[in-house]
Amino acid sequence: MQLHETDDTKITLWRNFSDVHNIANRSVPLFDIKNGCVTVMQYGRNDRLVLKRSTQMEALMRGLGRELIEEHQNSNVTNDGILYMMLSRQDGRVEPLYVGKAETLGKGDGNLSANISDLATGHGKFGRWGYNYAYHLGDLSAVTCDGHPKDKSTTKYTAWRDKLFLVQDGQVTPKTEILFWATLWDSNCQSIWQEYGSTKLAFEEYLVIGVASDVFPDSLLNREGRTR
Repeated sequence: MQLHETDDTKITLWRNFSDVHNIANRSVPLFDIKNGCVTVMQYGRNDRLVLKRSTQMEALMRGLGRELIEEHQNSNVTNDGILYMMLSRQDGRVEPLYVGKAETLGKGDGNLSANISDLATGHGKFGRWGYNYAYHLGDLSAVTCDGHPKDKSTTKYTAWRDKLFLVQDGQVTPKTEILFWATLWDSNCQSIWQEYGSTKLAFEEYLVIGVASDVFPDSLLNREGRTR
């Protein structure tokens, strides 16, 4: 793994955060892989082609979603939501590819976010990793798989595709092992910036992106929240 030339403090922050949350060992495959290629399946009323999530990733997200849904139903919301990371792993070390969040509450007056409620039985939103357009796998599929409307192609997910895959003759081959990590986030979780103290999920997301963008500027696919 090639770390960017930066001061040791930022590298230490990243490694400590990865270790305390056991990210390397708790990560699961993001995609369903068969014969070295990402499984492509039909989805939706128009049977469009999408990149299939792994069963391990789905189980992880649905489990976290159930906890958040139960908290909301019991009017005892203690977690802000889910902090997640798409990553690769080399020599036991975590190299971030994308950092994001799915918050428990929506934009209304204390309503449960559709991103979280969809984790009960849905597939389209799925904590931001749904197969619908405007969600990570829907939009990544739009620039990777055949048959999608041209207006669904974006430069953001074209960059994802080029970073993650070799696409040839309908086969989608990962360039590296693509993993996924996620955890519930509340005020008791250890921040990447321990000296600051407890953090809300939205702030922690930006802290993690900021450190990751300094240490791994060539790997991180986030556009917002970068320090440079």
